[in-house]
Amino acid sequence: METVREFLLGYLADGGSLNEVRSQLRGIARHSTRLHRRTLSALESVLATSWPPETLARLVGWDANWVLDDPSDAGAAEFLRGVAHMLRDVISDADQ
Repeated sequence: METVREFLLGYLADGGSLNEVRSQLRGIARHSTRLHRRTLSALESVLATSWPPETLARLVGWDANWVLDDPSDAGAAEFLRGVAHMLRDVISDADQ
């Protein structure tokens, strides 16, 4: 959870859009994908774990500072799955 929280605080909390975040992650991936792989693994673990109510919603709303149309845990999980997908794409592009 802490790895995901740190990533969200560092890369999404001030991000204007997911496209900006993706661009920043691609820039980092030109040199190393270590951060991306560590974060992806942590995201997958967080998404596979059962958490108390509102945990994921707070993670996205507070730590990522992201406003969702569906601010529930389900909406937050969907958002985090999208972030994981974005990381997979960036890693894949960097590996090619």
